[in-house]
Amino acid sequence: MIGRAFSYRGSLTDARRLDAHLWKEKDQRPELVEMRNLCVRQTIDGMQVMAALTAASRAEIALWHLYVSPRKTLTAAEVARVVDLVVTEFKVRDHPLMVFAHNDKPRAGGGANHLHLLMGHVSPITFRALDMRHHAPRLHKVMALAAYLIEGKAVPSRWQKSIIEALRADGNDHVADWLIDELGAVPVINAPRMTDSMRRSAQAAGFPLAGFQSELERLWKNSATEAEMAWFFYRNGVVVRRGNAGNVIAFHHEKLFVGSLHRILRQDALIVHQEAQRRIPRLLDADESIAHNVAPSNAWAELLKPSDAERRARLDLQKRIDAIEGQLAGLKTERLSLIYQSRHAGSREQRSQDEIGTRIRRLARAESILEEAISLLWQNAGWMTRSELELMQAAERIVSSAAENIAPNRSDIEITQREEIEQALVPGWSP
Repeated sequence: MIGRAFSYRGSLTDARRLDAHLWKEKDQRPELVEMRNLCVRQTIDGMQVMAALTAASRAEIALWHLYVSPRKTLTAAEVARVVDLVVTEFKVRDHPLMVFAHNDKPRAGGGANHLHLLMGHVSPITFRALDMRHHAPRLHKVMALAAYLIEGKAVPSRWQKSIIEALRADGNDHVADWLIDELGAVPVINAPRMTDSMRRSAQAAGFPLAGFQSELERLWKNSATEAEMAWFFYRNGVVVRRGNAGNVIAFHHEKLFVGSLHRILRQDALIVHQEAQRRIPRLLDADESIAHNVAPSNAWAELLKPSDAERRARLDLQKRIDAIEGQLAGLKTERLSLIYQSRHAGSREQRSQDEIGTRIRRLARAESILEEAISLLWQNAGWMTRSELELMQAAERIVSSAAENIAPNRSDIEITQREEIEQALVPGWSP
């Protein structure tokens, strides 16, 4: 779970632009989740109230805009939990607050929804301004705590040391231990898939940047053929070009830069380039013959856009995966609580080590099965027509076969024969 914060000084132009972004309906479903300490009909009026409150103090900032991007789709209870963590950390209880959710979004390594929090800088009750000193590391600390409680997956931060110290000061030693075990004292931070300027430029051009990058990653990891990759690029109006460095493979939509392959895959540029030379050599060689102003026509791009039926099918797939990811996150957080909170529990609360170890192993196996089920859904759309029981049974067979080093498509007779041969080769073995 990641988050960022931006300050606004009360400009009406900025308020209108932000309001338009919050209520944008293209490829998403906006929702006003909650409003506190405000009584207005329109959200832009709420921003104007926040701006007017600055007259009661010497504050120059009218409001803060925080966005929270989770790895999984958040439920209503999880959204409320994240909001409460932010409110507690920044002491926003007496300040105006509006919470928005953008739902049914194409995923790009994250969930199908994300949050926007608008916090008034000046309180209408106390007329005091928020203390937003060191707001970035404090927000990262909240995101780390939310990741532990909801997702079970840590996110590296440049403020790792101060986050760990703050967590220990708040009595969350188990979360601090988890961050150190997962990321180390000084985590390695990979370059982001997309920058803010890339995201804004793509939005202005009407290009679905998040959907393009997530679909490209899925195709690459599922060993798509060169013809499938070429059709995917053509359908999105994207051409492959060499980047500034020799090992960088860049993608452009007309004059818009929409990403580089190694950053989208989060892998080393040299390794990705060598694999690309083996898998898509003709697409790379075609770079020299592509002029910088050449791209598929707008008519073809419009014709090849996903239909409403394709979009509904993708959302149905995403919702089914979201349901499994919700179960997966619950198992991860339970396993983490057994590993880390048991260290800090009192003598009365401690359970036997054997009991805890058994439960941890069972949870880890269940996580592997759910992760394999998600992979099956991404790899083959045919699983959407199968029942949940069939999907989980297939995933369990794959996990069991991997644990025993047995191919999942081998018959029981072949497995039995192999076991008999291995037993015969062991001297002195007897049943």
